[in-house]
Amino acid sequence: MSTQGSRDFRPRFHYTPPKGWINDPNGPLYEDGIWHLFAQHYPHDTVWGPMHWIHATSKDLLNWENQGIALSPDERLGLIFSGSAVIDKGNTSGLGRERDPMICMYTHHGEHEQQSIAFSEDRMHFTPYEGNPVIPNSDLPDFRDPKVFRNDLLGCWSVVIAAGDHVEFHASPDLLHWHKTGEFGQAENKLGGVFECPDLFPLPAPDGSVLWVLIASMALPREFGGSRTQYFLGMFDGNTFVETHPSLRVKLIDSGYDNYAAVTFSGAEKPCIIGWGTSWNYAAEEPTGPFCGLMTYARNLALVQTVEGPRLSSAPIVPAFLLCEVPGAASRQPGQQPTVETALPGEQFCLRIEAKGPFCTSLFNAQGETFVVGLDNEKRFFTDRTQAGSRDFSELYRAGLASVTVTPRLQTGDIALTLYFDRCIAEVFADEGTYANTALLFPSKPYTHARLLGEGTLYVGTVQA
Repeated sequence: MSTQGSRDFRPRFHYTPPKGWINDPNGPLYEDGIWHLFAQHYPHDTVWGPMHWIHATSKDLLNWENQGIALSPDERLGLIFSGSAVIDKGNTSGLGRERDPMICMYTHHGEHEQQSIAFSEDRMHFTPYEGNPVIPNSDLPDFRDPKVFRNDLLGCWSVVIAAGDHVEFHASPDLLHWHKTGEFGQAENKLGGVFECPDLFPLPAPDGSVLWVLIASMALPREFGGSRTQYFLGMFDGNTFVETHPSLRVKLIDSGYDNYAAVTFSGAEKPCIIGWGTSWNYAAEEPTGPFCGLMTYARNLALVQTVEGPRLSSAPIVPAFLLCEVPGAASRQPGQQPTVETALPGEQFCLRIEAKGPFCTSLFNAQGETFVVGLDNEKRFFTDRTQAGSRDFSELYRAGLASVTVTPRLQTGDIALTLYFDRCIAEVFADEGTYANTALLFPSKPYTHARLLGEGTLYVGTVQA
């Protein structure tokens, strides 16, 4: 259980529950200027417990208003595990009376994992469907996290569901009656583990074609990181997905260890994704006091060309920052690297580094706590939180696997890297967003300065009112 530390680590622009535990984002949805976010939630403690859905809304994906508990455990069918939400345009389900209903589709976790739905016309109060489960299951031990979407290829609804070592696709005319249409993943999964929180959506490819992106969060053994999120690129024929752009290296949406269960907002004009900003390895032990768990910044997604073919690109939705260049390099002795240093403007800021070659940037405070990011001589991006702050709360958090990340660069030419920091979470992006890294940090005192080592230009960004 996390305990109240000496510092307030609640971020300003990342969603957290008022109290208690959250994990996977559920049912993210956009409608009429309002972003809806649900999440796995246990309101009575800061560790995982009987799962509910908490509900929050936002007009800008940065400032969130809590709307309370949307779904609670069912005595007959079990806990409320992860899922998704759509607006049933045309009221195909017949569950709307005066308005097309919002339909939440989720896993009931009881004796078996089965898929159920709940509906709402006012978008605030949800009624479980009396015919639940709509997709029964008595065979698969892992059968959860339905991501439902409108299937224009077949003129119906489709859903992708995690099913152990693969995902399944099911189709329905009305969100109530479903049949299986295909499956994917047994042979193609290079990461290992159990599939969780899948998602599927199309994006324009760099060559002008359309590629489908299948996202799969993977539940891995703790010694291999505990949780990572990979993706596949291919084609969807309306029934099933086929990978058409395999690669030797696993494609991850984020090279850090603190972005899991990321899924897109239904109804958004273009794919926009949000993830759980921590790891199963140490989430319940974090020193965040009355709450445990947070969401990442939402990110718009695109496909861009890299040296290894098309890859996902992330563009985070962040506050407005006023960027100011830090004046020139400090004087140095022959053989020493150029050094630029600046004070930081509080606990919400961004740094931008423009460079032509290797560099190292650090956040630090008077206590000697330091978080380091950069590009090494082998053209690899790296992060190092070995000395970034409190680490004793979790053996797995302070382990080398989770403390240092190294990721080969997928682009060439000049480098532009931006680090966004919000009290306890750092999100780093470079090379058109083809490099993304999320890291939780718990400094005993706020970071007060930043330093750039290497030939480059450093900018510091202050949040605008």
